[in-house]
Amino acid sequence: MFDLSIDELLSKLKQIKGAKELLYKATLLYVLITDADVPAKTKAIIVAALVYLVNPLDAVPDIALVVGLLDDLAVITAALKAISDQVQSHHESQANSLINEI
Repeated sequence: MFDLSIDELLSKLKQIKGAKELLYKATLLYVLITDADVPAKTKAIIVAALVYLVNPLDAVPDIALVVGLLDDLAVITAALKAISDQVQSHHESQANSLINEI
């Protein structure tokens, strides 16, 4: 399975200026993937979305500034919508805590 570290994810997200929504949603996905109670099918969706985010070779390169981040945000948002029934308030709290540590 793909090994994604929080440091790698946060490093990518720290490079993004003004993308609070993307940062929050990606961090929320990370929190969900680390929860042992989240089903494997849900984790597969999360991994796919986070790999797309950290992969420099996506549909619209991130060098294109705001436009380059729109595809990342769309993928992350679609993943969250697909797994919305798994998101609990404690996941949201953990995501906010992680963001505050950045």
